[in-house]
Amino acid sequence: MLFDPRPKESRRELFDREKELKILEEFVEKGSPIILCLGVRRIGKTSLLKTFLNESGYPYIFINARKLSEYGYSIAGLYRVFSEAIAQTNVFNRIIDYLKGLRGVNITVSGVGFGIEFNWRKREPSITSILERLDHYAKDRETYFLVTIDEAQELRFLKGFNKIDFREIMAYSYDNLRNIKFILSGSEIGLLYDFLEFNNYSSPLYGRVRDELIIERFSKEESIRFLEKGFEEAGMKPSKEVIEKAVDLLDGIPGWLSFYGYKAVQMKNFDIIDKVLEEAIQTALDELNKIIKTGKYYRHILRAIAMGYKNWSLIKRSVETWTGSHVNNKILYNNLVRLINLTILSKEDDRYDFIDNIYREAAKRI
Repeated sequence: MLFDPRPKESRRELFDREKELKILEEFVEKGSPIILCLGVRRIGKTSLLKTFLNESGYPYIFINARKLSEYGYSIAGLYRVFSEAIAQTNVFNRIIDYLKGLRGVNITVSGVGFGIEFNWRKREPSITSILERLDHYAKDRETYFLVTIDEAQELRFLKGFNKIDFREIMAYSYDNLRNIKFILSGSEIGLLYDFLEFNNYSSPLYGRVRDELIIERFSKEESIRFLEKGFEEAGMKPSKEVIEKAVDLLDGIPGWLSFYGYKAVQMKNFDIIDKVLEEAIQTALDELNKIIKTGKYYRHILRAIAMGYKNWSLIKRSVETWTGSHVNNKILYNNLVRLINLTILSKEDDRYDFIDNIYREAAKRI
């Protein structure tokens, strides 16, 4: 169902991403050991990745790095997400024999099947030794093993004293494990680049080649077809005017379009776009308020740009007027860069703007 609010997992559920699926296939088959799958919030990165993994036939593990916020940005947290991902892999029963010999690996058997645990207290086995076994498995079958990490920018919090720099693991794999490929996705694109540091000489990944897939929003025509097909699946037929109004307001972001379609089908009412828009704005407002709490200027910067003050001088003048004090250029610059890194804003020439219209409307209310 196109309007299912959960991430899609098959081509049947995924709308008009054949080109992106083909590019991913080419990157895996012929490209770099590191693949970046990038796009703004709610653009459909997770849906694309899950569909590709389920239908490509490659062995894989899928890790949602946001789980680290629950398990802890620690060695124990990383081992836990890895063990869960391996237990859920599409080839778990076939890789058990490759993992059994590793010190610190405990294979468990229950009524529902096999499980796996790692002895993280002794760092046994090391993540690299696990990857070596997965590489061996893939090599024996003349294929690639895909280590797929969603929201990979979260891995940056693992760095630090007595922790793990995941870039070191990736660099080792890049240089030594010919049948392992990493697919990293991220909605906070700038933060992901800052973490990986491909252009920083001191970074473990300095100079490493990577392939990048940018997932774009739907065009107006694609958005119209998406809504029409989704409503057709539900046995409903809205007017052209209703469809076009929703498309104009929701700006080609698949997540927002799905949200509208889901609510309209659920309530059997097409004329709820204003209600859906309000819910979407409130969701965005909640996200912006979390950012605002981290610095005293964010509220004023976001509000200024939402009101149309988009170049540096106008933003600075607005912030100084509203705060009643001088704003240091470096602090203002760093705040703007962070908003770009969080994929809230974009910059073209000397003009800043919101990437998503929903966030622009939310910023008018802060």
